[in-house]
Amino acid sequence: MSDKYVGKLTGVGTDNVRYVINIYQDETVERSSRGMVRHEGMKHFEMQRGGQVKKISETEYEIVATGVRITVCDDQN
Repeated sequence: MSDKYVGKLTGVGTDNVRYVINIYQDETVERSSRGMVRHEGMKHFEMQRGGQVKKISETEYEIVATGVRITVCDDQN
């Protein structure tokens, strides 16, 4: 299983700092008689410079290490 970059989100935190959240998706590749088959898994979120992010809602995320909440203002998938 590997991670595939699928996009990014930008938003403003409760500390009035602009953040970039990268979106990754788990991907599994298996061989079959018809060739390679890709299976997409769950999406997960990380800060641009590292650090796990938890999705609260469609427009709100939380940095796990600090507890800062980010409101998404621009969707750039």
